[in-house]
Amino acid sequence: MTGTELDMSTSSVHDKSDSYLNRHFKWDSIKQFVFLAYSVASSTYNFDIFSKVLYDRVKIVDFIFLEITMGITYMFMDVFIKQYTKRIDCYQYLNPLLRGIHMGCVLQSLLWNIILAGDLADSIRYFFAGLHLMPTWSKCNRIHRHCVPTINVILSCRMNDLTNLNDTSASVNYYDSYFISEKNELTARLFVITIVWIINFFLATMTDTTLIKLVRISTLWRTFSTIFVLLFTLFYTEYFFSTAISQMFDASAPRVYASAIDRITFAFGIGLVGVYDFGSMSPNTMIDNAVVIFGIIFTTFALARSIIVRVLYLALTVCVKDNTDITSHYLLFVVLPLSSEFLHAQKVFTIYIFLSMMCSLSAYLAILTLTISKLLHNEFRSVKVVYMVGILCFCCCNLSYPVAMLPKHKLIGLIQGINLTVLYLGGFKVAVVMWLYGIEKFSTDIQFLLGFKPTQFWTTCWAMHPILTFFFIVHKLYVLINLTEKVQMILASTWILFSFCFVTIIQIKTIAKFIVRNNLGGVLKPRPKYGPLEPEDRARRRKFDVSTLHQFCGHRCLVNEECYECNHMPLMFKKIRLESVSETSLTNIFESGITPRKSSIIMDSSQMHLN
Repeated sequence: MTGTELDMSTSSVHDKSDSYLNRHFKWDSIKQFVFLAYSVASSTYNFDIFSKVLYDRVKIVDFIFLEITMGITYMFMDVFIKQYTKRIDCYQYLNPLLRGIHMGCVLQSLLWNIILAGDLADSIRYFFAGLHLMPTWSKCNRIHRHCVPTINVILSCRMNDLTNLNDTSASVNYYDSYFISEKNELTARLFVITIVWIINFFLATMTDTTLIKLVRISTLWRTFSTIFVLLFTLFYTEYFFSTAISQMFDASAPRVYASAIDRITFAFGIGLVGVYDFGSMSPNTMIDNAVVIFGIIFTTFALARSIIVRVLYLALTVCVKDNTDITSHYLLFVVLPLSSEFLHAQKVFTIYIFLSMMCSLSAYLAILTLTISKLLHNEFRSVKVVYMVGILCFCCCNLSYPVAMLPKHKLIGLIQGINLTVLYLGGFKVAVVMWLYGIEKFSTDIQFLLGFKPTQFWTTCWAMHPILTFFFIVHKLYVLINLTEKVQMILASTWILFSFCFVTIIQIKTIAKFIVRNNLGGVLKPRPKYGPLEPEDRARRRKFDVSTLHQFCGHRCLVNEECYECNHMPLMFKKIRLESVSETSLTNIFESGITPRKSSIIMDSSQMHLN
């Protein structure tokens, strides 16, 4: 190697190392990941988690335990694969069996998109209704005999008389809107749903940079508004605030792990199409730290929102007698608007609750619609992404009409079916990656890209993840069997069977292709193109050996990469090789012969020490 070549190689190595170190823990990429993940984790079913107001109560200790062992580990795995490959259709390369699983995740995400679009439409309607001097949920229609307006409820409360929650104007109007389905009310709901999908089309067709700015604005608004309202409740209702915290951290409450895992599946994308960075995040971001930071932020603000909800509920129960099972939808559109009337700050809480839901759900729908459109574009290359977004919005808009006309208690059965299906898909995906592809290979991929090896905690959680998911699936089946309403059971069973048949057909078709090619073993192996996007990086990954990272050179070599060994050999071996001395024995260097030999450096140094 000439001096010029050595200088060029040295400069390239140092430039590469410097750029790697600068991008290794890039805060811009971590912040962007948190923004995207926080928007994807937004839904009406994660608005309140720990307040114990809902009938499916979640304890914060149980949630954190399942969040660490299942949610964070799954999200780390899913996001790293997308970072590692930089492909939107990376499932085609890691393992062929992931094709059916991934298309099943797309199917679940589409239905979840449709359900949340209805919630977004309801948030828009209630937001503009709450800006009126007398909101619609505060007054009764003349046709209702057993309806008590909010003013009468407050007057009765001053006389120490409690009112039944089902008799309040907010609850009566809710049942008229979502159960009886009057023509005017139904027409307004369907019109707003149409507007939602039209707006969603324009948001999803924006550039990636503009969409990410929208996500940031949405996240920052939710963050600062939550902090403001939390401080407002702290100084305005100090008694309710302290009581809410003591009740929320009550250790004697029963443990319900199934409710916690339901919230985690929606927050961390287990069984759903997870976070995709649209190719704008640094591939060398420490994605495990980013996921942990997201988990801390998500849990912290979920706790803050739960305290706010608990305070509002305590203010409600002073004047209203609660004897119903409160669902997530009923909480947002009955309990919270009604309870804000008793704190005499109705406009503050209305703007906070419904505007937060509008910002979060609009960003979530746009991200999910664009991601699914890109996935489908890879299946149908002739259709452009913008056309795919239009087709997807049109189909989802038409499917939103029958879902919106379903009564909310029947829709619960459909959501129960989604909960079971996403657990099955998420557990199967982790099993394929960790059991078929291998935990060691996956750990080596992480070490190759990020420069560190996952600890035993991560690998243990990945190995046990499918087993834990199986136990939760068994529990979900038990819950579905014990559903009291037949309509809920029929809807849940229908969706589960449809999803299972959809995934099975794709898996059979995939296996049949390999059987025809007489390569059945290829089903269990990754494709040759799996790995980094560039061919040079994939070649480096094939030559990558973890053991070479533990070989250290004490000479400070200029060329010291994983594919090169130390280029400084001991001097005596170099001289022996140059003089072509036979290597029969190491003692030959000390023996005298016909040709005088030059004393070795080892001998000279030993004599110097002896002298």
